[in-house]
Amino acid sequence: MATRRTRSADPSVKAALYARVSSDDGRQTVENQVHQLRELATARHFSIFREYLDEETGTSASRPSFLALLRDARLRRFRVLLITDLDRLTREGAAAGFGYLAELDRYGVRVVSLGQSWLDYDPDIDEDPELREMRSIQTAVALTWASMERQKISRRTKAGLERARGEGKRLGRKPVEATVEQVCRLVAKGLPMSQVAAKLHISRRTAYRLRDRIAATGS
Repeated sequence: MATRRTRSADPSVKAALYARVSSDDGRQTVENQVHQLRELATARHFSIFREYLDEETGTSASRPSFLALLRDARLRRFRVLLITDLDRLTREGAAAGFGYLAELDRYGVRVVSLGQSWLDYDPDIDEDPELREMRSIQTAVALTWASMERQKISRRTKAGLERARGEGKRLGRKPVEATVEQVCRLVAKGLPMSQVAAKLHISRRTAYRLRDRIAATGS
């Protein structure tokens, strides 16, 4: 993995890692992102302050770890934020993305992105107004382009769904075949929820929901 140079390798620079995937159904995992970011932190001699991990859609700002990240940034608990790509930070659109970057900048946090080479921790850029302006322009263009691509994909998806409806195809998620009793039986055996979900071929979120259904009904 390529690394970037800094003016000085200062292990006292605290870095936060943020990784996000859109679902917890087993098809995606944050582990690959975390591995890349840990390698980057090691290569850059950053001290890892905390890893913030979300299994939530990036189109919402109400992500628990993301909100915790902003809170700790506001308290100036770390100096650098490492991400694999801007769309991991947010998929709310160009304006929101630029707003978050500006907010982090106000807190003195520099974003380092593997996917956007110009987003880096470089004191030389911070001290040069023209270089900072160029970095802002590149970021704005990237966020705008990503937003346009997402809108294009959304239009294609909607068109595909409409065509499928017109052909009489069943849409939506497959019905959950696992039962409350099955979940509770496996939990009673001491299995962690990740294994319960894997055995029943459901997401962890669904497994938790089925387990909590008994508590809610008092059964």
